[in-house]
Amino acid sequence: MQTIDKLREMFVRIFEEDIDVEKVSEDTRFIEDLGMTSISMLYMALAIEEEFGIAFNNDDFTTLRSVGDVLARIEKG
Repeated sequence: MQTIDKLREMFVRIFEEDIDVEKVSEDTRFIEDLGMTSISMLYMALAIEEEFGIAFNNDDFTTLRSVGDVLARIEKG
């Protein structure tokens, strides 16, 4: 399974029907396209940390604006 597919599954688990995961691509922006709030971003970050064994730092939250940004951060480790 590709990383983006895992992220889509996480969106479904965390946000249920609030996000149309069929529209999620690397270009999808969290706030502008998905309407995520800072709280929903925090839930997502915690789930990503647990699923992929990475730890976000404060700087990550100023630069991670899209699914593609998160994919690059996951690959970085």
